[in-house]
Amino acid sequence: MNVPHTDTAPDQADTPPGTGPDTLLVSEMVAQQMRTTTTAIYRYITYISLWVLLLCSATFAAVQVWALRGYLPEELPAPAAWSLPVALQVLVLAAELILLSSAVTRSWSVQATAGAVMAIGYGAEITAHLHEGERNLLTTTFVVMSALLALCWTLLALALRAGITDADAIVIKKRGQQTKPQSAAATEQAPQPKPELAQVQPEAQPAEFAPAITPEPEPMLWEMPQAPDTAPDLHDTPDDTPDDTVTPEPGSPLSAVEMDAVVHMIATETDPPRSYREMEARYRELGYIGGAARLRESWHRVTQPAH
Repeated sequence: MNVPHTDTAPDQADTPPGTGPDTLLVSEMVAQQMRTTTTAIYRYITYISLWVLLLCSATFAAVQVWALRGYLPEELPAPAAWSLPVALQVLVLAAELILLSSAVTRSWSVQATAGAVMAIGYGAEITAHLHEGERNLLTTTFVVMSALLALCWTLLALALRAGITDADAIVIKKRGQQTKPQSAAATEQAPQPKPELAQVQPEAQPAEFAPAITPEPEPMLWEMPQAPDTAPDLHDTPDDTPDDTVTPEPGSPLSAVEMDAVVHMIATETDPPRSYREMEARYRELGYIGGAARLRESWHRVTQPAH
């Protein structure tokens, strides 16, 4: 017998708050949990792997020094006999740390150089064990451990480099998505004539007097002062064209009123308002053009209006 759909659907009255159409499916919950688990594993396993590798490398370096010292001739003075294997182990450890740190700076040349030095150091140790060792289990362990440590350090450095690259790409993508809505909002908030003004004026004024009438500019959306621009500007709009009928567009020359509108909008879109340098940086980021002197004069007109 087919069960009606209404019998299996959850009762809206019994549904806890916060559920309903936005409730996640089981597959979505599992995927979200897996993302959280994977992130935690990557975050903590990286730290644990780093400390384990450091501990293993330091311990194995001490054992390697002891083993390499046994391979050297007995006639060699003690300082020289110990300094050679110690120097080799210090070189290998330094190369491993540089290999890991260069993953943060993402410098392929430094990382390749550190990897080559590490490979040379481990190669010298493996060669010494193969030629001077007794070909027993201890010698095999030395060779295998040297190869595994070199491989683990290389994989950890590559994983760290890939993680940093992916994280930076996500941040850059989010910044780009945040910049686009702000640019669209700046364009929408630009001063424009009200529709009713355009409809009423032709009816209120006779047709023969329409060319001689200059409509009064509407107040700006940001309630900024309508102070005249005293600085000479070749890009100002003509006297017979109202400034508020033109929407400020990034990349095009702005009149004094349009620049004041954009400066006021950028300065007051945050709480507290932006400083001049923050406003100038945001102004350039949005693609608006204008000289530094005009921008400074516009800032003074907006922040210190004449009474």
